Amino acid sequence: MTSDVAGIVAELADRLRDPEAVIAATTANGEVIDVADLRCPPWDPSTLTRGPGALAVLFSELGEREVAHDYLQRTVEASRGSTVSGPLEGLGALATATRLAAHEPGDYAGMLERLDGRMIEHARWLVSVQAATRQAGVPTCSGVVDVVSGLSGVGRYLLARERYDVLREVLTSLVSLREPVVVNGIQVPGWWFDATEKTMVGPEFAQGQVNFGLAHGTPGPLALLSLAWTAGVRVDGQAEAAAAMADWLVEWREKDAWGHYWTAYLPLGYYADRDAGVTPQPARASWCYGAPAIARTLDFAATAFNRPDWSAAGLDAFQSLLSRPRAQWGITDDALCHGWAGMLYLCTLFDRTHPDEGFGPVADEIAADLVERFDPAAPFGYRYHQPIANLTLDLPGLMEGAAGIALALAAYLNPPRTAWDSALLLS
Repeated sequence: MTSDVAGIVAELADRLRDPEAVIAATTANGEVIDVADLRCPPWDPSTLTRGPGALAVLFSELGEREVAHDYLQRTVEASRGSTVSGPLEGLGALATATRLAAHEPGDYAGMLERLDGRMIEHARWLVSVQAATRQAGVPTCSGVVDVVSGLSGVGRYLLARERYDVLREVLTSLVSLREPVVVNGIQVPGWWFDATEKTMVGPEFAQGQVNFGLAHGTPGPLALLSLAWTAGVRVDGQAEAAAAMADWLVEWREKDAWGHYWTAYLPLGYYADRDAGVTPQPARASWCYGAPAIARTLDFAATAFNRPDWSAAGLDAFQSLLSRPRAQWGITDDALCHGWAGMLYLCTLFDRTHPDEGFGPVADEIAADLVERFDPAAPFGYRYHQPIANLTLDLPGLMEGAAGIALALAAYLNPPRTAWDSALLLS
């Protein structure tokens, strides 16, 4: 089994090693695709999701420094004139890829110093936006505090770079989420999100939402508060804010015949009267939403603040998911963000931290399935289905493409050596 997985990782690396061939295959059916009236390039050099930075991360992890450097140089060229849009987009993507490519203390030192400066500027801008929402007593937005775009993701970069003075400003800003706000006459937690184009997933969300996803919701701030505490970076109110978030996550689990679970997000009506409406459905099993990544976050909090009950609650929900028929897991692709590769990686992580809880056999089964689904006829071995546009795409990147799948398969064999998963707040 391990030899089969290693063979797939090697084959993916071979197919992703030549930048010009990768770009040609990615754009073979067009340089732009239409997704819900948005024009999206399948090859986007400004993002880790679909650009060369993802390949720099992969080949750094695989120890192929020359290939990683080539892809990193392409990311530099594509980032000229860009701004920071979190740790995965624009200059943030370059900053994340560069820090992960730096194997020795002096690697890319000058570039990282400059990138740190831009990340610090962006962090302080986000802090100022969050301060304005608190002063006005209005809800915040996911893009201000989450992992993908906001303070949680940028703060994790600062933690890795040991920029602790600015990180403390970020932590203090996230601590302010403990302050409740009032929406339509109802007191809600300070991590309530205002209604935006992204959070308006239905008419009942016109007053905003609470979000349970690690990528976009409450688990992101909790993860950063916990990891920073464990690292010894602490501010006033940090422990209390983390406890409020963790206790809230445990309280807002739902339950059905299979056990406890978390939904993806909740509207004001259900939050105000939990017994009045239809019980929400479980979020799909994934990194971005669902029990596996929330359980990882609660593990961080349990370790930081000596609350094993939080870890137990997360484990309970994750194991409830594993008891649920896989047809109900909601997984429809093989990618890292919300596909089988992400589920493989999370099961692998939990097998290493909780070796007696039954995660290993599930990881083995998922790895075997990924090996079986490898398609030699596809340019990158796996294809990504874009459900909104109903398109099947050949993507090489981190969150939706072959690089992310290769990283998950490689991690199934051996723990990561570059901590690439820190960009997703999984470490």
